[in-house]
Formats: sequence, C-alpha cells, structure tokens
Amino acid sequence: MRASGWVTLDLKEGHPLQNLNGKRYPLESMATPDIKCRVSVMIEGEKVDLSIDDLY
Repeated sequence: MRASGWVTLDLKEGHPLQNLNGKRYPLESMATPDIKCRVSVMIEGEKVDLSIDDLY
C-alpha cells in the first residue's frame, strides 16, 4: 500500500462504518507501514482514522 491514492474499506462486522464496505475512498495519510498502522481516509469530506487491516 502506498501513502497516497485510493483504498477500499473492508471493515469487520460490528464496525460503525461497516455499511461502507467495498466502497473506495481517497487516502489522506498513512503512518509508518506496520501490521496495525494508522491510515487516515477521507470519507464524505471527513478524515477518519482506521487501521491498515480495515482496508484492502
């Protein structure tokens, strides 16, 4: 994964944004790549922080 571009959400069952699974959103920023690093995604004009395993 690169620190720019688009990501597709793959959120676990019970996540508050699970209804957005499968949709693509622009990547705002990404922490140092790691197994559970923080990824900031722009969703409907709002920056949302997720972990890298919430995306595919």
